[in-house]
Amino acid sequence: MSRSSPLSLFALLVASTALAGAARADVSDGGVAYPEVGGWGQAWGEDDMPVRSAPPVRPRPAAPIPSYVAPSYVPPPPAAALPSLPLAPSPVPVVSRPAPPLTDEMGQAYPEVGGWGQAWGEETSAPAAVRPRSAAQSPGQPVAAPAPRPSAPAAETAPAPGAVAPRLRATVTPGGGLPAQAEETAAQARRRGVSVSMEPADISPDAVGLRRPSRIIPSPKAKLERDQEGSAPPVHMEADQVLYDRVFEVVTAKGRVEMVQSGRTITADTVSYNLKKDLMGASGNVVLTEPTGEITQADYFELTGDFKNGVAENLRLIMADNSRLTAVSAQRYGGDRTDFERVSYTACEPCRDDPGRTPLWQAKALRVTHNQAEAQVEYRDAWVEMLGIPVLYTPYLSHPDPTVKRKSGFLAPTMGYNSTLGTSFTTPYFFVMSDHEDFTLVPRFMMPDSKSVKVTKSDPDDLATATLQHVHLLGEHRWRGVRGEAKSVGSITADKDDGKIRGHVESKGLYELDRTWRAGWQAQYQSDEVYRNLYRIRTENDRPWLLTRPYVEGFGRRNYAMAEAMSFQGHRVVTDNSKSPVVLPHFMHQAISEPGWANSYWTFDSDVLSYTRSRGTVAQRISHRTGWTLPMTSPDGQVVSLTTSMRGDGYRSEHLQNYSGEVTAGRAVPEVSMNWRYPFARQGTVMSQVIEPVAMVAMSPRGGNDDKIPNEDSLAFELDETNVVRPNRLVGLDRVEGGLRGGYGLKWSGYPARGGRLGVQAAQGWRRNADATFGPTSGFTDTFSDFLGRVDVAPTGTLALNSRFRLDKNSLQLRRNESTVSVGPPALSLAATYGYLSSVSSTAGDIYPRRQYLSYSASSALSQYWKATASMSQDLTKDGGTLSWTANTTYNDECFAIVAAMSRYYTDAPGLLSGYNATLTFVLKTLGEAPLGLF
Repeated sequence: MSRSSPLSLFALLVASTALAGAARADVSDGGVAYPEVGGWGQAWGEDDMPVRSAPPVRPRPAAPIPSYVAPSYVPPPPAAALPSLPLAPSPVPVVSRPAPPLTDEMGQAYPEVGGWGQAWGEETSAPAAVRPRSAAQSPGQPVAAPAPRPSAPAAETAPAPGAVAPRLRATVTPGGGLPAQAEETAAQARRRGVSVSMEPADISPDAVGLRRPSRIIPSPKAKLERDQEGSAPPVHMEADQVLYDRVFEVVTAKGRVEMVQSGRTITADTVSYNLKKDLMGASGNVVLTEPTGEITQADYFELTGDFKNGVAENLRLIMADNSRLTAVSAQRYGGDRTDFERVSYTACEPCRDDPGRTPLWQAKALRVTHNQAEAQVEYRDAWVEMLGIPVLYTPYLSHPDPTVKRKSGFLAPTMGYNSTLGTSFTTPYFFVMSDHEDFTLVPRFMMPDSKSVKVTKSDPDDLATATLQHVHLLGEHRWRGVRGEAKSVGSITADKDDGKIRGHVESKGLYELDRTWRAGWQAQYQSDEVYRNLYRIRTENDRPWLLTRPYVEGFGRRNYAMAEAMSFQGHRVVTDNSKSPVVLPHFMHQAISEPGWANSYWTFDSDVLSYTRSRGTVAQRISHRTGWTLPMTSPDGQVVSLTTSMRGDGYRSEHLQNYSGEVTAGRAVPEVSMNWRYPFARQGTVMSQVIEPVAMVAMSPRGGNDDKIPNEDSLAFELDETNVVRPNRLVGLDRVEGGLRGGYGLKWSGYPARGGRLGVQAAQGWRRNADATFGPTSGFTDTFSDFLGRVDVAPTGTLALNSRFRLDKNSLQLRRNESTVSVGPPALSLAATYGYLSSVSSTAGDIYPRRQYLSYSASSALSQYWKATASMSQDLTKDGGTLSWTANTTYNDECFAIVAAMSRYYTDAPGLLSGYNATLTFVLKTLGEAPLGLF
């Protein structure tokens, strides 16, 4: 994916919206030629009405022509204050003196945009005084009414043929009831085609006297509102005064102005709309709130009515993620291009004690251009500052805007050093193939020791090999459709010493065939065992072996079916790869019937398997088991489950040990088993407890493990407290456990009132006759098994303990133990893990030798932003030693993070050297990261 650097790109769109999305009067077809929209007590009355004086509005000097305006800009002729009717202390008639109409010297709409007091016209009378936004209206205070003015001629008030009227909803918030004159004025407005509503005063206004919508409107609600409003949503406006000048056709809202359209809210001291010139502007504490939570502030802005051209000054934006952007000025051209001058962006929050303090980092640019038609953002003279000091500069930078989710282009480069491969430089390239498919090419240029590179210029093949000795190519293909997805990764290079081609392939995908069936695959391959570790390539599960597995599976309400094939690769699977099996195919089906008599039910399990290999046993197997289960619960709380089953297996094998040629074998295994448990619960004020004894008994014929039956899936066996009370304690299907057998155990759980949990569990298995199927080190070679147990201590606090163990039944010597303990608060937390596993063997040979290790770690939250951790692992066997150690330190605040990590690793794999791994990563949140690695 093209990771467009969010160097204010989200904020730039919000800035564009501030210019292109302000509320305006929406003109629709049909209506009245002269919309008489005005403030109550000002623009409408033709009868004498009392008026009151109001505090003077906060003065604001006329803005000069901004320096960033294009050279072709022609300012409008000088004009006086906004043409509106003044508030008078007494009901004396006031007559509007018309000023000369504005002329368009360029024949265009946008050149008429200028500073306040220039764009709308002039009038000899003083502007109407309005109440400042900081002053709240007192309840019960009468609404200001205008002095009577001469009635307009009939030609002026009657609708003209073909004229249109804006769909504007004007709302006033008086302190008390509305006078009769206001009602009459509203009726006159409605006759002229203007929608007017009157609402009572806001009883609980906010700090600036504005009623605001929710900060963030949920997307479903916003979409519903847009659908209901249609393509031409109305504008809802509240203001202390709404004035209309008939001569210049200017609608002016003053005081506490709030305009809402489609979830977007704009507030200002003054908002004016020139219907004749189709120009709109706002000044004085202009605040635009987007439905998504972005807030834009500006000293003033001016816009043409079609939103295609405009200017703004001193933009300040706060995004939904609390990042901030400022711009000295902005200018919009043609509706699809916006230029910002002197832009700065940061995700750091202002310092509480010193808000004017320089942020930890900020990105700046002298000029930013957002081309909406091409969905592209361009920067000129851009740089990044750390604590006010420039650290990174670029004369030009371009990336897609946030509306583009994916676009072809180069991704951020990375550098690193490896003691075996040398210095490397990576420059990824992202290519968009379609809306649902893409490809990433990651060439890694390496500079190893030149003595190990052998080039023969006369031979093209040797030249290509020599090139691959310096380049490691990795490609990643991704596809995602409506019914499936797939991801494939492959790499290739040449060994720096002998030029041997090395590489790997990994692919994984899933496709829904229908509501029941789906198909998938996983494919993994590498040229040699150490390739992934040497070139730092991580696979899907990062296991020591590789698996290739295509499959098809289906899901029903009470059944499941699956067909698959498998092949393995890796030294951990088998030393000789020619002995590694290829499973083709493997079918499995499981079904459970509907509950029947006494809630009993039937189970059906079928399995078909065939595998082959170059050297070793080749076999086919078919197996089926039918079982019937009756669950029961006694009145005193005993839970019993009775199960009877019949299982049949058939085998056909070749190249078996001690047998030559083809061998066939089969068996039938009837079985009866019963599971029992009896939980006891006790509630207490300090701690509640549950004690539960468990037991199992099963019976089936002895034997069944003929040497004519190969063993492929029942080799590894680890006895623990969970499987010791199962009827069949072996894994897989190739081996079965026969005779009379059972298991018993006890569970105790405690739940303190303060929270947390305590648990202890112990169990042991038994059987009437010894079974050679279990290996000599399995812990179950005699009539009774070793003792199995588990301890869990997890109270609420700074202590946690988990331990699983196996003790010899005769000497109580530790045979297996996995324990983890952690103690301490976040300021200093210590943890240790101890593992001991005795060697495991089976009838086929040793599985793994004895292992004993110890890992311990320490972590400390040094402060709110700093954290440090260190860990070490050691092999405690005779020839062991330190396996690895790691230390890292992290600083992480709301806008910046730095991660420094170093580790020591050891290996005895051929072609791979032991060494150190060091990484240093700088993260500018919402902007990107810069990693540096040493290996």
